[in-house]
Amino acid sequence: MTTTSRECLRDAGCSDVFIESYLARAATGDDETCLQLLRLHRCELVCALHEAQRPIDVVDWIIRDLEASHE
Repeated sequence: MTTTSRECLRDAGCSDVFIESYLARAATGDDETCLQLLRLHRCELVCALHEAQRPIDVVDWIIRDLEASHE
């Protein structure tokens, strides 16, 4: 079974609006715009990743602080 572009984009966390826009441009061969859209989405994902990482870093700091106080 082949994975479609729509499935890949959905798996990548793209919205339905993004997917339709991307597919419409891909259908016309507008690869440059497709690349711009994908790069923008990647940037948004990286920003979200960094935001999600912050609370983890704080918890790690608290854990290290507690462990150090029990040494």
